[in-house]
Amino acid sequence: MNDHIAPAYTQDEAIAYECACECITHLSAIYTAELYHDKPSPERRAALELEQSRLHEERRTLRVKDHDKIARIRSEYGALCRADLAA
Repeated sequence: MNDHIAPAYTQDEAIAYECACECITHLSAIYTAELYHDKPSPERRAALELEQSRLHEERRTLRVKDHDKIARIRSEYGALCRADLAA
């Protein structure tokens, strides 16, 4: 009898998912820093808060099998995070 149960996802899928989650978290942290250190205008503050809410929802609904979303997040948000780190 084989008691081995195949995993629901591959290691590569898990790594990509975790990277996407980290991109979302890092981007949200960038916006938090701007909110609390840069004293944004009321309009910019509202835009940042809205974007943080959207990021939170995106993270909450992201699933390991969302390959296209994960690739987009890693590409788009990763570029924003790298640009922030380079600044």
